[in-house]
Amino acid sequence: MILMEPVNFDELFKKRNKNVYSIEFKRYEDIIANHKELAHFYRKEIIYLENTISKDIDSVIYTKGGETMFHRGYYCPSLVFTYIVGGTKRGKILKRFSKKYSFKYGFNKLGELIYVQNNDEFEQFQDGQFQEFIIHDRNIEIGITVHRNNSISSISRCEYKDGKLIRYERSELGMQLGTSKELYMEEYNYVDNQLNDVEIFHYTHSINVCEKSRYKVGQNSDGEIVYLKGGCLYNGKWDEDEYFFD
Repeated sequence: MILMEPVNFDELFKKRNKNVYSIEFKRYEDIIANHKELAHFYRKEIIYLENTISKDIDSVIYTKGGETMFHRGYYCPSLVFTYIVGGTKRGKILKRFSKKYSFKYGFNKLGELIYVQNNDEFEQFQDGQFQEFIIHDRNIEIGITVHRNNSISSISRCEYKDGKLIRYERSELGMQLGTSKELYMEEYNYVDNQLNDVEIFHYTHSINVCEKSRYKVGQNSDGEIVYLKGGCLYNGKWDEDEYFFD
């Protein structure tokens, strides 16, 4: 009888993926490293950010709902998230102030969103409360999400060209700032000034696994998304599911 050493399949799976996708994973790790540098820098600037951005707020909008959007509620940067993920809604803008608002948004004189406050009205979710400070530098927008204990929980980065979003990145940081949980990224392609397709990446750092999906986009005359075709990459082939929206 031959006794075999126990096999750690998780480690084998991790090594296999790391070998097959090492170049691709390095791209994700480089993005995460950049986000970590931003988090380390702004960790010492939180009070300064809070003071300067609060002075730059020229107008305020309150919304209700949108908690199911994974980032920033009504003003989530993603152009497609509400279409591809079931149960996600942006919520609605309140015509008048209510203490039961979900998000408070602050805009500067240029109309740029520079501040987000989450107003978690449910006591059991108090740890989810946060502020986000948004910095604009030409075609780049950086978002720093800060929780009540002044810890930075995530970094987002949006890149624009000719006023159109071409890349949206967001990384979740661990309890310790030097660690990271995952990276979510969307890359957009435009044809004749209209959104043509989007590729989505969801990279989990701890196990070196990336889920990818790609969608062809159809828009109406008002620029609203009315059609998506695509899906996940599986065994080297892309799904071709079709979705229609009113």
